[in-house]
Amino acid sequence: MRAFEVSAFTKDGAGGNLAGVVVMDNLLSDSDKQAIAKKYGYSETAFIEVFEDNNFNVSFFTPTEEVDLCGHATIATFHVLKENGYINKEVAYQYTKAGKLKVLCNEKNVLMEMSKPIIHEDLDKVECAEILGIESEKIVNIPKKIAVGLPDAMVIVNSNETLKNLKVDFSRMIAYSNKHQMTGFHVCSIEKNKYYTRNFGPAVGIDEESATGTASGSMYVYLQNKGYIKGNEEIHFLQGDIMDLPSEIVVKLEDETIWVGGQATIIKQLSI
Repeated sequence: MRAFEVSAFTKDGAGGNLAGVVVMDNLLSDSDKQAIAKKYGYSETAFIEVFEDNNFNVSFFTPTEEVDLCGHATIATFHVLKENGYINKEVAYQYTKAGKLKVLCNEKNVLMEMSKPIIHEDLDKVECAEILGIESEKIVNIPKKIAVGLPDAMVIVNSNETLKNLKVDFSRMIAYSNKHQMTGFHVCSIEKNKYYTRNFGPAVGIDEESATGTASGSMYVYLQNKGYIKGNEEIHFLQGDIMDLPSEIVVKLEDETIWVGGQATIIKQLSI
């Protein structure tokens, strides 16, 4: 059994979001996985069961619970598998609680197929603004719950300044997220044709994350829904600057399939 610390969605070789990746030679119980994830303390740790022909069973654990899917941990996982010779083709598959998903491993990026988008209900603009510590007028559109893997509140704010100066009420966000069965809030600002995001998931033990793949896929859907994105435009979301962990998440649409990906770097090997 081998374990790694990996930074996913790195930008120019730096920043990104750390994940734990465990390649299992013996299967672990869910309680053992949870204990390891808590010990490592990453926002998510992925546990991989290696099948044949580039097929892998992958489960994801935060320090407090299992989640159906994690974007940055998927990118980290398949970077590890590629670098360690487990993948010998560009196309691989992961079996997760969100379903069987295709992963593309090219020379530059790892790109993961997202689940078919589920667009849920509108959310209360005033309450979302209060949770984020801003005036409701600074939220540009009605927030919406969307999932392309995990459900999150999608919020667009009026400027980078607003995005940087959010004053999140984490206790209230936890209660609101639990009430609406969401992972958390994904907040975006758009300036000079660049897309900046911040992600908050205190309900699953993550106050703020420096790079979030599944929520970036959901934000792409939301931006399309609101008319910001035309056609199959490829978007690069910039996240993590406020945490001094600048990250870049690539999202594109091909044949009605959303792909989320980026680069990754193995930082070190871990003890089990």
